[in-house]
Amino acid sequence: MKLKNKFLLIFITISIIPITIVTSFTYDRYTKLIEEQTSQVADNIVDKAADQANDAIGDLKNIAQMFNFYSQTEESIIDNIKKYRENGPGYTDYDVLKSNQKISFICQNLIFSHDYLNGIFIFTPTGPVLGYGYGGNISVHPDYEPEKDSWYQQTVDLGGKLYINGLSQKDFFIAGDLKPSLSFSQALFDVYTHEFLGVLLIDCSPEFFDLSAVNTLPDIAMLAVEDSFGNVLYSNIDSLKTELTPENARIRTEDLDLDGFRLLFSINYQELYEEFGYTRTMILTISLICGLVFIILSVYLSYSTTKPIVHLSRKMAIKTGDRLVTTTRYLNRTDEIGVLYNEYNHMIETLSEYIEKELQNKLITLDSQMKSLEAQINSHFLYNTLESINSIAELEEVESISTMALALGDMFRYSIKTQSELVTVADELKHVRDYVSIQRIRFENKFDLKLEIPEEMYSYKVLKLILQPLVENSFYHGLQYCRCGSFIKIRGWHDDRFLYLSVSDDGAGMTKEQKEELEKTLMEPARFTELGQRNKQSIGVKNIHTRIVLYYGEGYGLHIDSEPGMGTTMTIKLPVLFT
Repeated sequence: MKLKNKFLLIFITISIIPITIVTSFTYDRYTKLIEEQTSQVADNIVDKAADQANDAIGDLKNIAQMFNFYSQTEESIIDNIKKYRENGPGYTDYDVLKSNQKISFICQNLIFSHDYLNGIFIFTPTGPVLGYGYGGNISVHPDYEPEKDSWYQQTVDLGGKLYINGLSQKDFFIAGDLKPSLSFSQALFDVYTHEFLGVLLIDCSPEFFDLSAVNTLPDIAMLAVEDSFGNVLYSNIDSLKTELTPENARIRTEDLDLDGFRLLFSINYQELYEEFGYTRTMILTISLICGLVFIILSVYLSYSTTKPIVHLSRKMAIKTGDRLVTTTRYLNRTDEIGVLYNEYNHMIETLSEYIEKELQNKLITLDSQMKSLEAQINSHFLYNTLESINSIAELEEVESISTMALALGDMFRYSIKTQSELVTVADELKHVRDYVSIQRIRFENKFDLKLEIPEEMYSYKVLKLILQPLVENSFYHGLQYCRCGSFIKIRGWHDDRFLYLSVSDDGAGMTKEQKEELEKTLMEPARFTELGQRNKQSIGVKNIHTRIVLYYGEGYGLHIDSEPGMGTTMTIKLPVLFT
């Protein structure tokens, strides 16, 4: 089966079958979803309503607490009304006037900052009523005897707890338009003697428990507040546009922050389900339309998706000689197809570069092996010749010739060792010392060799024959006209990843043009047209840089610092390799 047909079958399978399954279970899932959402909405309404009711109760408790507050620095309300207690020191009309002014000022501030407050009054045991009504339009009837009312006695019996007098019309108030209200009362006592000082009455409008602002479903959801006796203090049932019955509604209760008070919530779930039949028909219709659309899309997608893949497979089958060919189509696409085509071209280019590099490495290896074989062919002859020269020099007592013969022999042995391309730093320095011992005789010890390499670096592994050619370069170019006091310095340092070796001289240096030309030469790729030829430059700076790059990779090699008359410093960067 072709890839296009497979994709078509897959697209149809993963579209039609899920649509069929989803359509079969949508009714049940939709019903559960509605229930979950409705429950969530109900929970949100209940939580917000409870929070608002509790906030109102908390405000009321704070207001009541203000009248119980005792201060040691200034006269509090409790101190002010002590004179009106039974068996008290007595009071005058002026005392009543001053007390009423002070308490009225406090009550005014509270009433103006709380819209639901009608009035705040203190009924003292000896008769005077202190406080303030909203706008001065509410006051207590002068002949009213509160101790004869049940609310007063029940408040006193609670011993300081809040008593709630349900929604009713208070006949002891004098007002132009007397309406039903909620009253909260609390007995006041001396902080130290616990002597009864009076009853605090806080009268509130029915809007105290108004929860309409948090009821987001006012037409089908009912909110109500009940006190401990079952009296309804607030309800929106009269504004409902539906009937709540045990068959279509559920009731939920939530306790409030006042003893015995609770929040009631009920919602008509049937109203929410009325549109479900229409939704079910719409689901079936939409499912059929989606099925048809998915079939058309499957045909289109199977063709458009497989077209680039088919093209790439045909392209991969085409060969030019033994090389795969690249492609220019779909390279500008930003999706996975574009990535695939770009990565294919990159893979072909990388593979070609790898093959070319491997060929170069093999040619270099072959060239090195040929050099080694050539050296080994004449090794016995050269060893014997150098040994003969050394013996004659010793017999003739010519120390300089003996030294040069021994050093040259050691250098020859070192250069043709084939066990490994890697040697220790100590071996490289030994090779440099042999070379320098020969040059000392030539230049009559007019220069110094300085070594600044930490001992721990002596065991590090480096590529063979990378220091001596640089030292030789310093002689031929930097110290060609060597003078007393000239020097060649070899430094070494390292960090966690890299090892650095530098060869410096205080010779003639290089001009800017010479340095740029040499750096340009180092950046050129290795050429193999002259492999097998033996010339002086085969062991030069370019050769060292090329060997390092080919062996360790890009990022390693030589760096040159030089100025005319200031000498030259060549620094080698290598990876840290331990013995």
